[in-house]
Amino acid sequence: MQETLRLLRGLQEIDVELYRVKEELRRLPAERDRRRARIDEQKHRLAEIERRQQDARAKVKEIEDMTTMQRQRIKKLEGESSKARDTAMVVAFQHEMRSLKRDISEAEEEGLRLVEEADEVEGQGSELRAAIEAAEAEFEEYAANVAGEIRASEEKRAALEEDRASRMGPMPPEILSEYEKLLDAREGQAIALLENRICQGCFVNVPSNIYVRLARGTELVTCPSCGRILHLPGC
Repeated sequence: MQETLRLLRGLQEIDVELYRVKEELRRLPAERDRRRARIDEQKHRLAEIERRQQDARAKVKEIEDMTTMQRQRIKKLEGESSKARDTAMVVAFQHEMRSLKRDISEAEEEGLRLVEEADEVEGQGSELRAAIEAAEAEFEEYAANVAGEIRASEEKRAALEEDRASRMGPMPPEILSEYEKLLDAREGQAIALLENRICQGCFVNVPSNIYVRLARGTELVTCPSCGRILHLPGC
């Protein structure tokens, strides 16, 4: 059984490193995707800003076209008013002209507000566009580095798995099966040192009979708290 424990500890050393490599292979793409998502969110905000700017400019153009038509109407009314002989008609013309001038004044105020809004939004868009360009350049470099790290981790994982496979041969199938289950359940740490009757995997004090069984070296002994396979110092 001591030989089996020795084999398991050797396997555990590989699995600890293999677990770390696999975590890197999960973390690196996830972090890359998070950074990509942040840039995409900035692009979405920029598109919304550009849409607001276009809407404001379009409304300004509508106001300009409308006030041009209203001014033309005022000129026409002025001509008709100068020719009119009926006092009631003159009063009607003047009333309409006053209404048109009031509408023009209000529209010009609205147009000025929209121009200021469009200018402000354009400034925000310029700042965000520059930030996106910088982020894209940084992301391109980062993504290239991540791709290199992923390749290196993939190569390391392949080498570790090859080494792992070579060490699994002498292992009894039932013990290997128990070890594999613990490996998944305990995040890559299936074996723990028992020191001063304390499991170094979960740091729980185990009963004295656990130590006695382990010292005999005739069976695999697991921690009653975390279930990890225990071994003594030097074993």
